[in-house]
Amino acid sequence: MYYAHPFLTLIRTSVLIGALWAAPVAADTIKVGGTGSGLGVARILGDAYQATRPGTRIVVVPALGSSGGIKAVVAGALDIGLSGRPLKPSERAQRLYEQEIARTPLVLVSMQPHPGFTRDEIAQIYSGSLRTWPDGTPLRPILRPDSDTESAILRLMSPEIDRALTVAYARPGVHTAITDQDSADAVEHVPGAVGTSSLALIVSEQRKMKALRIDGVMPSVAALARGRYPYFKPLYIVMPHPSSESVKDFVAFIRSPPGLRILSNNGFLSLKSGEK
Repeated sequence: MYYAHPFLTLIRTSVLIGALWAAPVAADTIKVGGTGSGLGVARILGDAYQATRPGTRIVVVPALGSSGGIKAVVAGALDIGLSGRPLKPSERAQRLYEQEIARTPLVLVSMQPHPGFTRDEIAQIYSGSLRTWPDGTPLRPILRPDSDTESAILRLMSPEIDRALTVAYARPGVHTAITDQDSADAVEHVPGAVGTSSLALIVSEQRKMKALRIDGVMPSVAALARGRYPYFKPLYIVMPHPSSESVKDFVAFIRSPPGLRILSNNGFLSLKSGEK
């Protein structure tokens, strides 16, 4: 079972931050980390950036989650945090600022061949009233921590899903995955699993799990851009103020035409500066 206790998550974040502090780095090393949905594309962006600047090294650390990445930036263990949410006032008060650079469709995923679900059916999955796939395979929902961005977006899909998630967290034996990568691993390896993820994670990490239609609409960057698919996970870059010139240069690369193409090719709808 994948279970995310808040205390265990705090320990995991603290250990990773400590390891980042202890690791020797070159003078021009930029450390990046945070929400798992942005790690795959961050590695691709880092590789492209390093190809033009061989003296700079981009290090993408394992998933810390949005809050963990923000804490690591505050602690000075990361140069850039990746977040699926904007900063809270208390975080912004710690000399941090954020830029929303892109959005990726939040998707329902499984390894089962299936045309998809309506929002009413999604509510039935989490409440436990829909328990099997059409072929009779037990349907096993994979939850994320209730404080997670994906859970918050899922609750906003409908009042029925909101109520069903509350029921799901109280059901014994339901899997709860800590990070985006934990959730993807569970969906790919637990028979009959269904969970949430992002299109960007599927594309950038070349995952085997498949995105499912919601209310008959297949999630895609094009559908998100046209407003036909309304469910998305934002990607914020979080930086200390002031930031080093090397960090600013890497962020400028991400916002440049080559960087925006990489985002678009990996499941993100890139945003122009200031665009909402």
